Amino acid sequence: MTFQSLSKLSERDPNRIYMFIVGGCGEFGMNLTIYAHKGQTYVVDCGLSFAETYEIGVDARIPDISQLESILGGPPTAYLITHGHEDHIGALPYFLERWPAPVYIGPWALELVREKLLQLKNNKPYTFHEVRAGQTIRLAEMNVHWVHVPHSIPFCCSLLLEAGPHRVFHTGDFKLNGFTPYEASLNLENLKALAAQAPILALVSDSTNASANGHCPSENIVRPALTEVIARAEGVSFVTTFSSNLWRLQTVLLIACELKKKVLIFGAGMRRGMEIAGRLKLLGDEAACLVDEEGSRKVDRKDLIILCSGCQGEYKSGLKRIVFDEVAFMQAKEGDQVIFSSRVIPGNEKPLAKLMSMCAFKGIATITAKEFPGIHVSGHAYSEDLKSVMDALQPTYTIPVHGTFIQLDANKNLTTKPTIDVANGQITAMNAEGVEVIANHDLNLLFIDSWSRRPMTYDTMRERHKIGDSGLAVVTGIIQNDNLDIDIDFIGLPFDSDDDADSIKNRMQNELRGLVRNLRASNDFSFDSFNERSRLTVRRTLSDRFIKKPVVISKVMILGEATHGLAARK
Repeated sequence: MTFQSLSKLSERDPNRIYMFIVGGCGEFGMNLTIYAHKGQTYVVDCGLSFAETYEIGVDARIPDISQLESILGGPPTAYLITHGHEDHIGALPYFLERWPAPVYIGPWALELVREKLLQLKNNKPYTFHEVRAGQTIRLAEMNVHWVHVPHSIPFCCSLLLEAGPHRVFHTGDFKLNGFTPYEASLNLENLKALAAQAPILALVSDSTNASANGHCPSENIVRPALTEVIARAEGVSFVTTFSSNLWRLQTVLLIACELKKKVLIFGAGMRRGMEIAGRLKLLGDEAACLVDEEGSRKVDRKDLIILCSGCQGEYKSGLKRIVFDEVAFMQAKEGDQVIFSSRVIPGNEKPLAKLMSMCAFKGIATITAKEFPGIHVSGHAYSEDLKSVMDALQPTYTIPVHGTFIQLDANKNLTTKPTIDVANGQITAMNAEGVEVIANHDLNLLFIDSWSRRPMTYDTMRERHKIGDSGLAVVTGIIQNDNLDIDIDFIGLPFDSDDDADSIKNRMQNELRGLVRNLRASNDFSFDSFNERSRLTVRRTLSDRFIKKPVVISKVMILGEATHGLAARK
């Protein structure tokens, strides 16, 4: 079948709405779904996923934008962002560089995206439209209703997408119970009213906690639990949580005011969250308990709370730097306590274990939700919450997304009505008459460098990994007629000693002299032929010695007329 772009497919088939899952199915992170109708394409969320531990020098992964452009047939009509977590906005700055389409986004997420663009030194004038719950945005071939949902970040919304007769409710991340009085709970009656206006074709639903029984608790239960733990402190209380969770940060401030303690915000992520909250006027009188570094020195240790980043044991996070004595003005001491008001994200067990081990060594108590369950609640709906939304909307189809296949299956099993199985790379066309899988694409990834923050291809990342795993040898120098000046540098190779390395280098230099003679004798002496044969010769010698094949770069310059003098020399 001749390949047709998604925009062309949807243009020629206006009786169906198309859904292209780019990320977030079969994995946690990289939530990105593209909807298409009558030739228009809409990107709902634009997230990243965090790198695996073996991906050296890589912070995150994002979809390959150039590949997506060929599948879509061009840039999207608009971006529609549900909220400001990294797995929903982290890739957006990179997409905007290639696809500068209008962005419809809530105020908190917008602040975060603008900061990310500044970090990338990108000052281009992109078009941002700030939206809030209750608004309806009218776009080409689609209307979008922004519906308030509670979550662990402000201004989170679900999206009701209306494309002709097709109505799709895309939940994004959500839970039912809000944080009184700061965040309203989800209004199920409002959902029923939306469904009564016209049938909901599909419910595209968060599956993160589909395996958890019952209802996800409200953020309100955290305050009494944290109050109890902080009140008994004999030293400093270090409280760490996700820096984007304003409701948790606000809870700590409220507790501090109640207990007449002071709060120091430490860590770049935490400070950024509080600065955004200030700009958006989300803090009240509770902000009065905040102190800066100088002010914290004047507070008794038992009356000080340090709200810091590092709940996952991140390298160079605020908490880790304090615990490992890398902060001049503040040390964690025996009698202090570290409160982890968070969950462990899979993959972070080792850095957290190292952090907790150091706390134990220094006599610092560590308290987690395992020992004291009330100090953390999730921001994602449990099974009964998911059922409540299904019952309110009565969709023709339920489409589980956002999770591994374990969570997707658990979500699927919550209803007896038709469900649609989806996976990354799949394009599905649907209407009230039926569902059809149009295509399955094997999607490529780009990898975000830890320092430059620039994306690189898989081949580049693999080459970096290869160098880190097997080492590097660099051959440089000049060949000019009968004069050879060739040097070889070794990086990351396990020689027994400097003398051992010099011995191998001398041996390889002699081999390269012989290579010059052989190439000249065969009339195949050129820059390209010599450097390729040089690379293979050095790699073979090192592979014989170390088993692994290191990366070898050969850049030897050839100057002047090549003579056959060396061919005759013995």
